[in-house]
Amino acid sequence: MAQHPNHPPVFPLHEQLPAAMILAGVGGYMDAFSYLLHGNVFSSLQSGNVILLGIHLARGQWASSGHYLLPLAAFYLGAFFITLLAPYVHKPGQRRTHIIGVSIEIIILLLTALFGARLPDTVVIAMMSFTAAIQLSVFRKMKGQPYTTTMTTGNIQASAAYLANAALGTSTLAGHRSWDRIAVALGFGLGAFLSASLVPLLGQHAIIGGAGLLVIVLILLLREKPELTA
Repeated sequence: MAQHPNHPPVFPLHEQLPAAMILAGVGGYMDAFSYLLHGNVFSSLQSGNVILLGIHLARGQWASSGHYLLPLAAFYLGAFFITLLAPYVHKPGQRRTHIIGVSIEIIILLLTALFGARLPDTVVIAMMSFTAAIQLSVFRKMKGQPYTTTMTTGNIQASAAYLANAALGTSTLAGHRSWDRIAVALGFGLGAFLSASLVPLLGQHAIIGGAGLLVIVLILLLREKPELTA
């Protein structure tokens, strides 16, 4: 982030609201896609998978429990992988980790479009969960503040807290931050809506829409000026 005396802070493109909404849209898009086409399993919303895993275990449905356990393991592996990789690709003043992370996401989603129909549901979900973990690990800030792109609970809670702070007059930026979090939650929902609309038309190939959204983010990253990413 570049900041100069008497000037408001200037945030990199990928931390600004449009990019944050697109990334959240990808999160909602992937979850809706995996839920509709691959056995009612979430690819990024791991809390949902933990709940479903617990329900199946409580019912004694041991065989189907693995359907929810594998996405959790893949998500864990994705977070581990990108965190391990980051120190080796990081370069001051650039967003190489972000660029590599988004590129990996795009490749995996395109592979899902090409081969997903011939792969078991558990493998497809694992691929997408790995992707979601990379996104959650890499894109953690919007306008310098923490947020999430693969779930909405934290963003909605933060919006309410910021709105309360705005009402109390404790922060001049609280009102704007409250709106930003609601907008990101809206982006997540719109991504799910778009995915659910395209799945009946395109089937497995509908995931290309998620890859297309990530291409927009990749273009924004490539356009960022080095001095804004120090």
